[in-house]
Amino acid sequence: MNKTISLDQLPPQIENLLRASWEGHESLVLEHNGKPVAAIVPMDEYRKWHPDEGENAFEYELPTDLLEAYHKLVDKKFSTGLTPQEEVELTQLDQHLNDAEAAQPLIQSMQKHAALRDENWEQRFEEIVTKLRELRELM
Repeated sequence: MNKTISLDQLPPQIENLLRASWEGHESLVLEHNGKPVAAIVPMDEYRKWHPDEGENAFEYELPTDLLEAYHKLVDKKFSTGLTPQEEVELTQLDQHLNDAEAAQPLIQSMQKHAALRDENWEQRFEEIVTKLRELRELM
């Protein structure tokens, strides 16, 4: 059974550690007395193991490459500053991410529609196979 915990319920140090995991797309291994006892994995890895988790099966994620480039530039902006070209790149990435996020409901709807269509296709295919078997038996 899975348990969900809001990041708001965690101390800031743990939130920062988890943020490093999902932004860096890395797993964290938790140890007790020097022995691994649990792991924290990025959501994309978790979804590979649990592809049919209710509504989350259709959840759209922003493009990873855009997110990585965006976070890299944001970090640089606040640490050392950006060149004018990097400022333009950051603005463009921000717009791409906003566009992708705005498209999320449409993408989810299209995914659900495609899944239903595939399910209906499989059902019709099974019906046809059954009827062909019945016809074969009559001959």
